[in-house]
Amino acid sequence: MKKVRFGIKLKYLAILALALVLLGNRGLRNLVASYREYRNLAARKMQLEAQRAELTKQLKAIGENPAVEQAARRELGFIRPGETEYRFPPPKDGEK
Repeated sequence: MKKVRFGIKLKYLAILALALVLLGNRGLRNLVASYREYRNLAARKMQLEAQRAELTKQLKAIGENPAVEQAARRELGFIRPGETEYRFPPPKDGEK
């Protein structure tokens, strides 16, 4: 009978030890929380990289269109580095 009692006590002791490790160990909790955060951040990184690639593609397409550059120069006054912009007042009614 002593073997049975020892086996039951050992079983309860093992369950108790396992419960203490899983429930009472902050290190394990922090490890699991950190891993979850890592997975979420990795997924967000992939989304942002895809978005960046799409925006780079759009920017390249816009930059290759001379009409966009002309409109930006005319309407917004954009100039390229190294360029000098000269502005003249509009002619008066009697002048040409």
